[in-house]
Amino acid sequence: MSTPSTAELKTLIKNLDQLSVSMGDLLADEQLQLNSSASEELAKTATKKKLIVSKLEQATKVTHKYLLNLNIKNGLYGLSDYIDQLSNETKEPLNDIWLATKKHLEHNKQLNEVNGSIIELNRRFTQRSLDVLRGQMGASMETYGSDGQSHKSNLSRNISIV
Repeated sequence: MSTPSTAELKTLIKNLDQLSVSMGDLLADEQLQLNSSASEELAKTATKKKLIVSKLEQATKVTHKYLLNLNIKNGLYGLSDYIDQLSNETKEPLNDIWLATKKHLEHNKQLNEVNGSIIELNRRFTQRSLDVLRGQMGASMETYGSDGQSHKSNLSRNISIV
């Protein structure tokens, strides 16, 4: 039988896990929208993400405070050590949920990094297109031939001249 403190802790971690799963779903949707250039849907997803992020931050703060009350000084970072000290009947369900939560958080981190890379590539492409339209030839405005050598002269000078 679990003690009240571990039952409450389990509830707090379940809440973090559910929020993490929701965030993962939003990040996966965001990735699809980024790949399909669905700007209206992206705006809606960004609003939903902000809400989930604020809920995650709040849930994390509550969990950290609760863990401090249990004399777990490192908060969530010390949770695994705390779980290891529990009896087996209490330890297993709590550990399962905590491991699932960590897995979801790591997956979200990876999705977020991929989405950030897609956004950065889109930003660079857009900036380069705008620079070409303006006739600006910066150091990064080079093309590469079949030999791998850069050739600035291969780029058109100004679209408005054509």
